[in-house]
Amino acid sequence: MNKLKVLSISIILMLLFSLIIGPPFNAFASQQPLGTSPILGALLTYSVLGGDAVTNTGFTITDGAVGVSPGTSITNFPPGIAGGGTHSNDASAIAAQAEALTVFGALDQTCDTDWSGSGQVDLVGMNLAPGVYCADSFSLSGVLTLTGGADDVYIFKSASTLITSSGSSVVGGDPCEIWWRVGSSTTLGTGSSFRGTVVSQNGVNAMTTDANLVGRFLALSAGTVTLDDNTITAPVCLVVVPTATASATTPPGVPTATTPPGGPTAPPISGLPNTGGAPIQNQAFPWGLLVIVGVSVVALALGVQTYRRTHLPK
Repeated sequence: MNKLKVLSISIILMLLFSLIIGPPFNAFASQQPLGTSPILGALLTYSVLGGDAVTNTGFTITDGAVGVSPGTSITNFPPGIAGGGTHSNDASAIAAQAEALTVFGALDQTCDTDWSGSGQVDLVGMNLAPGVYCADSFSLSGVLTLTGGADDVYIFKSASTLITSSGSSVVGGDPCEIWWRVGSSTTLGTGSSFRGTVVSQNGVNAMTTDANLVGRFLALSAGTVTLDDNTITAPVCLVVVPTATASATTPPGVPTATTPPGGPTAPPISGLPNTGGAPIQNQAFPWGLLVIVGVSVVALALGVQTYRRTHLPK
């Protein structure tokens, strides 16, 4: 067998091997963020939920419900306006509080970026990709920009507090997919503009004068909520309802999975990823295969040239 045949067979075997095992250069493959959004049910109709009490000053406006459980105190609604009504430790508020506790636990996810041990982290000026961000505590003294798309998930885990300064703001991201898991208490500064669902474990959670929120402001059973001339807009987030069965029922006050006017034709899937079906294919550019093909072509050209010089008559 001459040298050209050996070289040709070697190249063919290299190409077949590269097609079977895939590109070896996986460093170019993008990594998927770890964060997944909890599925909301009973909380979908709520804008504000307190544990011990909810206290309002001035003309706070919410488009969703205001509730409290296990406490019973909701004060100054009116003059505050709760578009979804008020619920003082009734069946709706009890179900919402139970779900808030579940959401708090579900948000305890593995950190993509972990600033723990660095003290308070000020998010001002950052342009953040989707993922799970962890810190001892978070603050915001200016503008935070979230660069992801409509279905990208952000989870911010604070071991203690979340405090924003007057006039600060969060821009970008889908408020249905932005979550703030706060180990103690939250304070949103005067005139600030915030996005996402805030779930605080305890303490006095305050939205100071004229602070605005596109999302939900929730305090667990040991927490209170104070409001002051705020505007809270609960985003329209679709809930994935399991396929109906003979025994399946929809809890009172929970909307079914219908598409809102102007919304997407298919509801986004939240919560744990579906494990059925074929595995997701790597969509990275096949750099490894490209390099192998390039080397093979060069080797073939050199082999042909060598063969012509050594075997063909001059």
